[in-house]
Amino acid sequence: MDLIRDVADWLSTDWGNRLGFFFPLVLLGLLGLYMLWLIIGYLRVSQIGVADKRTEQPVVALPAGEGTTAAEHPRGVPYCAFDQLQYPVGARFCTQCERDLTLDCTNCGATLSAGDASCYRCGTRTGVGDVAQLS
Repeated sequence: MDLIRDVADWLSTDWGNRLGFFFPLVLLGLLGLYMLWLIIGYLRVSQIGVADKRTEQPVVALPAGEGTTAAEHPRGVPYCAFDQLQYPVGARFCTQCERDLTLDCTNCGATLSAGDASCYRCGTRTGVGDVAQLS
């Protein structure tokens, strides 16, 4: 009986009191980190658009030369400026470095993000929305 009373006193006064106070806070912090991990994972997957059936699309290296500049990239075709790779229409991320792809407007030549639906300068549609509807 004394053992039970001593354990109850220890829980109510000494380390048990501190443990009872901090344990819910630690549990809440771990739960918050887990929820943050789930949300970031969901946002990443929703931005990439994981499909059930993936088909490999050709990736072409852009022509390299000493006279090659950003203005010489093909208009309306997504490309990675870092890796110098050209992707098929509808691609949004580089498969090598995972950066956002860019494309040049077919009308005015402005550099756009591959996910933009239209040009910010002239308003020409890029066709990204049309490709997304086909999927």
